[in-house]
Amino acid sequence: MPPVAAPDLHPLVRRLSEAGAWPSVETLEDAATLDARDHFLFLPSHGKAHLESPDIAVVLPELVKALGGSEAIGIAIAGPKAEAALRETMSLALPAIVVLRAGQPVGAIARMRDWDEYLDKLRALLAAPSAATH
Repeated sequence: MPPVAAPDLHPLVRRLSEAGAWPSVETLEDAATLDARDHFLFLPSHGKAHLESPDIAVVLPELVKALGGSEAIGIAIAGPKAEAALRETMSLALPAIVVLRAGQPVGAIARMRDWDEYLDKLRALLAAPSAATH
């Protein structure tokens, strides 16, 4: 998947996408092409610079390490269309992390959180059945 082409993103988010470290999900259909691992899909707040987006970009890889590593959990970044669709269907504030399983949202956490709160909520989402919504 090509990098997210969004000059409005914070340089930390843009750099990770452009470097190919995180695949991009331009549409919800693209989410189905991610590998079989659960994924944390980062919705960085396209179109409106948000102070929390770079913080989440830095913390997200550390959360993956703490919750099982990159063998178990992947990271992807939502493009503007996917972000808008998920924001509308899940009623999310931005920025957010959406947990995807087999390309489908399991649940989400909006905005920057304390470390322990992130761990608790993400563990619960990773353990949740695929049809769950939060």
